[in-house]
Amino acid sequence: MKIKEKFNQLKKEKRTGLIIYVTAGCPDINFTEEFIVKLENAGIDFVEIGVPFSDPIADGPVIQQASQKALENKINLKSVFQLCQNLKSKIQIPYLLMTYYNPVYKYGLEKFAHDCSDSGVSGVIVPDLPFEESKPLTGELKKFSIDLVSFISSTTSPERRKKILKHATGFVYYIAVHGVTGARDVLPESTYQDVASLRKESKVPVAVGFGISNKKQIERLKCCADAVIIGSYVMKEIMDGNTESLLETLKEFQQILKSSFDL
Repeated sequence: MKIKEKFNQLKKEKRTGLIIYVTAGCPDINFTEEFIVKLENAGIDFVEIGVPFSDPIADGPVIQQASQKALENKINLKSVFQLCQNLKSKIQIPYLLMTYYNPVYKYGLEKFAHDCSDSGVSGVIVPDLPFEESKPLTGELKKFSIDLVSFISSTTSPERRKKILKHATGFVYYIAVHGVTGARDVLPESTYQDVASLRKESKVPVAVGFGISNKKQIERLKCCADAVIIGSYVMKEIMDGNTESLLETLKEFQQILKSSFDL
């Protein structure tokens, strides 16, 4: 399923989407595959699959630790594509790759785009690839109708924001807090207002990530965002061995997001 199709479905159902991030290969690749299938069964709307990298500059301690564990398990882009190939026949929800640019560049942009398509990947997120330098990768992905997700934050200048929104496909990833990823108890008050404003400007859906970890945040975001992204909280629970209780919590988050939708 394409990202656009899923968001159209969410709009018809009048609910906000839930996107869950998992690091491929932490604690091991078989767990990742099984857990993603469980996520779909729990009603999750999208999965963001993290490709481990030795220098994850956008990530906080939790995802750094998860990435390190995956690298120890010798997980790389090739093994993540194999994981995606396996998922292709097992799940219907869209799955995206979250990867730093270095592994993509080394792999080859054309081959990367081809293998994304071949393994059913709907979108790609590259946190260290500035919008201004994304044209070559965007061009290759476009051949296979794969979206390259763009980032916007509260510090993005109005001029740059306008350019990003003009070319955005799939969805816009709004960074809720400054700094690296990691669960926060409270989001800045300005986040909610900025997301609501961005949503009015954007022709594609707006998903909010970085720092989201509790019901209160989700309760407020459901009225101003098209989707909510949760990553560090999920990986911490996985590494702590709390998988079953995590799935129950995510179901509760999903219920909150289903309860109302403000268009």
